[in-house]
Amino acid sequence: MSCFSIKKAICWLSISSFLYVCGCAALKIKEGIFFPRHEGYTVGIPGNGWEPVMADKVDIALWHKQYKAMIAIISSKIENKGFSLEMLKRHLLIGMTAKKIVSEDSVLVDNQSALHTILEGKMDNNKLKINSYVIKVGDKVYDLVYWAPADSFDSVKGDFENMVRTFRFTKNNSL
Repeated sequence: MSCFSIKKAICWLSISSFLYVCGCAALKIKEGIFFPRHEGYTVGIPGNGWEPVMADKVDIALWHKQYKAMIAIISSKIENKGFSLEMLKRHLLIGMTAKKIVSEDSVLVDNQSALHTILEGKMDNNKLKINSYVIKVGDKVYDLVYWAPADSFDSVKGDFENMVRTFRFTKNNSL
């Protein structure tokens, strides 16, 4: 997948700026745990080849060069609290073509209802596979998303699943 395709995939996830590699200086990561400012959660960050990258409108984005894979966590306020998890998931996937849902089920992430979806699709003629969790708490939505080329998707999917298992809401979140 070319750098241009990665940027297109990022745009597809409602991220509007170029990605650029940066150190952890702008991110608060301590002992492998990410603490986003004012977002009400913490999450463990995988090692093993994952590098933080800076992107607009995301809490954190991680890039795995060897497998051309990306993990992003996006938290945002929603104006209409009546949106279902299904509606929020559809919004997340705008811009993908040839979508085929592989699996979809309701799960709990830190005791909060989440919609877990694995799907295949195309972005800029590149076949991608996506693993996403959409969590709605009050007036916020949390998108935990992993994507990679279809042929390398399973290589580091476990890193993302382990990351999701470490996702914890903090006391300053209005649960």
